[in-house]
Amino acid sequence: MRRNLLGRPGNVWRPASFLVAISVIAAILSPSFLTLRNLLAIGTSSSFLVVLAVGEAFVILVGMIDLGVESVLSAVGMFVAWLTVLHDVPWPLAVLAGLAAGGCCGFGVGLLVSRGGIPSFIVTLGTYWGIRGVALLFNQGNYISPDSVSPARPFGFSWLAANVGGVSVLIIVTVAIVTLAQALISFTPLGSWIRGVGSNESAVRTVGLPSGRIKIFVFVASGVLAALAGIMLTAWQQSIYPLSGEGDSLSAIAGVILGGIPFTGGRGSIVGAALGVLVIGVINDVIVLLGLPSLYQYIFVACILVLAGLQARLAYAK
Repeated sequence: MRRNLLGRPGNVWRPASFLVAISVIAAILSPSFLTLRNLLAIGTSSSFLVVLAVGEAFVILVGMIDLGVESVLSAVGMFVAWLTVLHDVPWPLAVLAGLAAGGCCGFGVGLLVSRGGIPSFIVTLGTYWGIRGVALLFNQGNYISPDSVSPARPFGFSWLAANVGGVSVLIIVTVAIVTLAQALISFTPLGSWIRGVGSNESAVRTVGLPSGRIKIFVFVASGVLAALAGIMLTAWQQSIYPLSGEGDSLSAIAGVILGGIPFTGGRGSIVGAALGVLVIGVINDVIVLLGLPSLYQYIFVACILVLAGLQARLAYAK
């Protein structure tokens, strides 16, 4: 009988094993990797991508995909910066408006997928391009920072990039999001319904559960969390560009798959998805520490994804 040393798909030990292995290799290659300062830097720089991946994990758990999250990230970041800096809107209202905009995007996608019967790949590919265009409309395609007006006007939500007890608020927010999302998946009926739609949607419909509403919910969650990630990224960078987050959709999907959630959905954990993103974060950090070209990131992530796929195949064969 074939054995799967890293656990079955969906098992949190799989991404944890990848993370430990890559961290050991990183520590051997660069002694400065294990310093507290560097580890906190990895957590901070990966925080918005983890939040993005949590929303993507909800969608993939029902067996669908959301390719438009990076466009929502950049568009909402531009929108909130446009409100606070260029129009002096109080930051709480601007942030709420940004989160609502992300939720509305997700709601529209969910309706097209659940009621319109359009594959999520097609719909979210459309939102990827369409919402990217919206991001370019703000400030005529130019970046926005506090210095975009004179005198300079701070974002107001820059405290997200501050430290509390030496730990970035971004990390604290990310841990809270992962914890709440995992609790929803593990301990609520809604979490069971989400996994059920991914495992066997016909059975879910047979027992009278609203599979269409569940699909709408996961896309709304993905939109809101993508919006939050855009706000976090804006606070961290102290600026936002229309093309900010380029490539983050695929990075979030890669993190989710590394985290043990299969494309077919139905199994997996939010914590696993977060660990999968941290694997990518560690790879990026090692590349920087070693002074390697950034293109090596794609090669290393591809190798780990193939390894994860082989492990999953062995698990299914058992």
